[in-house]
Amino acid sequence: MPTDRPWEVSQRRMFMVLAWAGALACMTALWVQHPNYDPLDRVALPLLALLLLALQTALTARWLPILTAANVIYAATTVYFLLALEQQFRVFVPGARMLSESTYWFSLLYAAPFLLYPPRRAALWAAATYAVVLGLCLFNLSLTGWADERLLGSVLQFLLVGAVTIVVQGTFGVQRGQLLAMREAAYRDALTGLANRRAAEERLDALAESGGRYTVVLFDLDHFKQVNDAYGHGVGDRVLRGVARAAREVVPPGGMAARWGGEEFVLLLPSLEDGPLRHLLKTLRAHLRDERHGEVTGVTASFGVAVARPGESPDDVVARADAAMYGVKRHGRDEVRVAETRH
Repeated sequence: MPTDRPWEVSQRRMFMVLAWAGALACMTALWVQHPNYDPLDRVALPLLALLLLALQTALTARWLPILTAANVIYAATTVYFLLALEQQFRVFVPGARMLSESTYWFSLLYAAPFLLYPPRRAALWAAATYAVVLGLCLFNLSLTGWADERLLGSVLQFLLVGAVTIVVQGTFGVQRGQLLAMREAAYRDALTGLANRRAAEERLDALAESGGRYTVVLFDLDHFKQVNDAYGHGVGDRVLRGVARAAREVVPPGGMAARWGGEEFVLLLPSLEDGPLRHLLKTLRAHLRDERHGEVTGVTASFGVAVARPGESPDDVVARADAAMYGVKRHGRDEVRVAETRH
């Protein structure tokens, strides 16, 4: 069963599209130049195309995280276009007295960091790239002379568009960061820091749509109301945060721990064999018993477990886990019960 989060799957698909499109663009640029190839392009464009396809292969095989692949291709592309800009001033500009169409791509270089990094870091990357571009332009203009109005106008327009692109992308980047923070808050339980019920329900829907097997573990803290009544809600809140920390520690890659409501929590796990699943729950129960919050020494919980059947709706899986959990609560609490998996 895939363990990627939905946004990771989306990013991998986007990178795949961009990788094939970029490789095609590189080869098309060479085809257009045939038979008079630019010396830089003859070497750099095939290498860029191969790098894109190699990174796509590595992502498909799960050898690289998506951000590493994006960093590598962004750095390689930036170096190529900076070398191409320098070469323009030596090869293309003396005859044309203006910059070539390849400078259009620099707007993409300035925009890309704002898709990869937080706004402040993205602005630094874009500004650093722009500073190198500005230095190259000023240096080469000082060599060719400032009197050529056509060349000067072309360079100034190129630099102005780049500066405006960075400012606009920076503004959008701040707004995007604020929207992402608001979205994170909407899917995060404020007290425990775990995912909330809304996030868990969306993950359940995604798991059901994937068609793979998964496991739902519902657990409810035993006698939690007595903790609040005896020691106050401040101690109760510390207990809940401790339970959340313990749950987060035992969840395997691809799983999710969420606060389902009140003192009830849910674990959404990849399909696990009975042995590893029982070991995970044994570890979690041991962590809970080790909890110490003032006069509260140790926490127990009632656990209900349900393994999804093929084609079963998430609501039905949760209902079976819930019934198993309440079966434990009716028969002494502090135990694990696995719901019947047969139809």
